Amino acid sequence: MKIFFLQLVFLLLTGFNAGEMNSNFTQDNLVIGNETLLRDNAGLIINKRIGLVTNSSGVTTNGNSFLDVLNKSYRITKVFTPEHGLRGNDVNENYTDEITGIPVVTLYGSKKKPDAADVSDIDVLVYDIQDVGARFYTFINTMFYCMETAAENNIPFVVCDRPIMLDGNYIDGFMLDRDESSFVGMIDVPITYAMTCGELAGYINSKYLDGRCNLTVSKMKNYTHSSTYKEFNLPWIKPSPNIYFQSSAVCYPGTCLLEGTNFSEGRGSEKPFEYLGASYCDGKILADAMSDYMIPGVKFEPIQFTPQSNSNAMSPKFENQNCEGIYINVTDDNVFQPVKAGIALLVSLKKLFPEFKINKNNFIDKLAGTKRLRQMIENGNSYEEIIQSYADELEQFKTERTKFLLYE
Repeated sequence: MKIFFLQLVFLLLTGFNAGEMNSNFTQDNLVIGNETLLRDNAGLIINKRIGLVTNSSGVTTNGNSFLDVLNKSYRITKVFTPEHGLRGNDVNENYTDEITGIPVVTLYGSKKKPDAADVSDIDVLVYDIQDVGARFYTFINTMFYCMETAAENNIPFVVCDRPIMLDGNYIDGFMLDRDESSFVGMIDVPITYAMTCGELAGYINSKYLDGRCNLTVSKMKNYTHSSTYKEFNLPWIKPSPNIYFQSSAVCYPGTCLLEGTNFSEGRGSEKPFEYLGASYCDGKILADAMSDYMIPGVKFEPIQFTPQSNSNAMSPKFENQNCEGIYINVTDDNVFQPVKAGIALLVSLKKLFPEFKINKNNFIDKLAGTKRLRQMIENGNSYEEIIQSYADELEQFKTERTKFLLYE
């Protein structure tokens, strides 16, 4: 009670307005990690020099930038940004934020991990980024590197937890083979791992850092793994430039695999990762083939689109060419299985269209986390054989995962 009183006095003296975060807050509403940090765990950051790892997705439940809210009452000495920059501007270079005047250090490109000099004026690192729940989404690897730096320099690390955009228990895809490790796959988890950032941070700390990171997760309130992202009515902020909608994020863990092929993942269209196609494709044939797999919670609809360059997609595949393909129309987020849909799509494309090719650089191996998917596709293995090939390792991970869950 005394600590809570002292925190309340501090917030009043510094002019912090809780209403800035969510004026409609009630006992049953979702409270995300950046809000519980300020309401319940402010002792972690009071009178501390803060390094904030964030981007445009780091907002409160009413859509205010957490950076801007935090900067009103606390001392932020540096901001670290992942791929695509701080305020949705896709700036991947160091600069000074015009709004706050705080130095911004990019962690994408030639430098992906903060060094000792970067954190020499920091007492605590705070992480607040919305994840989409896919292993190859690079933000979680930025978190990994920041945790590693924190451990090496004896700096506390705080994760502001956020909801999972997918079904909170959906686990699917190959585990990561060590020889396929890259910045689109560093952590040995399946493609979808059904862990919040806070839970994943605990997994990283145990599996990779031997518990050396002084980790605190500012947990959410009124959240469970059976919660759905849509039920919270959170303000939609694109977590990265081509995740236009929450439905895009739901499809992404499966359709991102197409980035390793000559079939368009929909960049340059109205719905990247939902509109898929190529100039050589017959949309109706593909839609019928995909429907035969009976994947729940989705309709595969024939579609035509013409990819065009824009600020989010420069020189997309089949630029200015008419493409036929499919629209992945997700009807139920809770039962749709995007990774299985992605694998079924690769099997179908290989079988139906001779022009379909996996790119020679084998980037698909980095995305899949293994050579096995590519090899099985090229060898003509069935969808069922591919799914069954990783079933045992998936069950092992599910058992391991339970040790790190923070929510029911």
